[in-house]
Amino acid sequence: MQLGSSTARAVSNGLGWLFAQSLAGRIIAFGSQIILARLLVPQDFGKLALAGTVTAVVGALISFGVDDVLLQRQDRIRFWITPAFWTSLAMGVSSMLAVCISAPLAAAAFRTPELVWMLLIMSLCMPLGTLVTVPTVIMRAELNFRLIALLATLELAALQILTIFLALLGFGAFSFVIPMPLVAAAKAGVFWGLTRPRFGPFRKNQFRPMAFQGAAVFGTRLIISIVGQGSYFILGLLASPSVVGTYYFAFRLAFMPVNMLAGNVSSVLFPALAQFRDDPDRQHAAAIKAARGLAFAVMPYCFLQAAVAEPAIRLIFGQKWLDAIPLIQILSVGLAFDAVAWIAGTLLSARGEFRRSLAYTCWFSPFFFVLVTAGALSGSAIGVAIAVSLYYVLIMPIVSYIVFRRGKTSLRDMANIYIMPAVIAGLSMSLAYVASRLLPSGDITQIALIVVAGCGLYVGLVRLLSPATFAELASRFLAVRTSSKLGPAAG
Repeated sequence: MQLGSSTARAVSNGLGWLFAQSLAGRIIAFGSQIILARLLVPQDFGKLALAGTVTAVVGALISFGVDDVLLQRQDRIRFWITPAFWTSLAMGVSSMLAVCISAPLAAAAFRTPELVWMLLIMSLCMPLGTLVTVPTVIMRAELNFRLIALLATLELAALQILTIFLALLGFGAFSFVIPMPLVAAAKAGVFWGLTRPRFGPFRKNQFRPMAFQGAAVFGTRLIISIVGQGSYFILGLLASPSVVGTYYFAFRLAFMPVNMLAGNVSSVLFPALAQFRDDPDRQHAAAIKAARGLAFAVMPYCFLQAAVAEPAIRLIFGQKWLDAIPLIQILSVGLAFDAVAWIAGTLLSARGEFRRSLAYTCWFSPFFFVLVTAGALSGSAIGVAIAVSLYYVLIMPIVSYIVFRRGKTSLRDMANIYIMPAVIAGLSMSLAYVASRLLPSGDITQIALIVVAGCGLYVGLVRLLSPATFAELASRFLAVRTSSKLGPAAG
């Protein structure tokens, strides 16, 4: 990335810590997923997914975009702490009330009475979640990603341990929701104890610009949340909680690599790019470089996940979750195309172009609901998975191109970011999968063969067909690895 030397070191260090946290988090989440999938039934996962259609959408109110607005003004962050805190807290309380009001309506719409109490418990997380907005922004502005990574791992571990404990006691779907407010309260106490934000005088004139920019961020997040929960919502209206639960289980597994890679890169990249908002050329070049590197990293991960889904699910879960296998395969391929769009969104936020981001989201989100509705009507969970994947494959590259073309990125450049890694990853993992099926082997051997052969082919083809990218990724990997070993992040 074309950043200042100190910032570049902090970014590399931050990536190292966040990737380490993501790896630990993936291990914890996957391990708990295995245990919970054995203890619970698809209906329990379905109830959680249906409850999430309410809390995720209403939860967009929690920060009202305060975190992005505050981080974009990181050079004056202390001046804006007071309005940011009170704005986010007011939105959190409003979110809680909105969830409480929506609970009986959602239970009736999805024909699931248990949703009332599940949503009431989950609503407690709304005001508690707003209490960490300001402390988290302070940590991110200081590029203290080591601390963020450590706390995120502890939070995830605590949440999963409590969930498994309650599942063992027979709490069913409530095993997912009861730990949420408990962990949220503990998180708020820890974050405030570590950062100790200093409040300034209460100035009414600060709330107007905060609300003006925050409203655009909120609108964007609200639509993204609706899109993110749209497949569960539509499927829940047309299918049973069991079908929704199988789809939800599959999506969670398929989404992990995108969340781990794209989410962490975006989190680290935002404060770094915001420092260069007065140098748009430098800012754009760094974003393009990050997008290219991310595409070459996430594509093989997702395609590999699709290739090993069948033997892995059969080995770990037996017959119970076989219906999830084609869903995981379809969604893994589609979600691979979503990652670069995360970088495009990060660039818009770093520029402070919150209203432009809102406009793009409004333009393209209707395509999602058209596709998903058609998929749900024609093929239940399989149709929805195909529709969601088509949306990411067809629409996300267009969104990325629209954002990046303002920096003179050509259509050919944008196509290379997507097409080259997708073709190489698809070819490598497909050949490895076919070879594993031709050779007589058990599930474990088949998984090992796909992983070794697929990854080896991918690395070799990248080195052969795109040597510059291979060298760049190798140097970046070494920088991240070295930085994570040297010490804590800057700040």
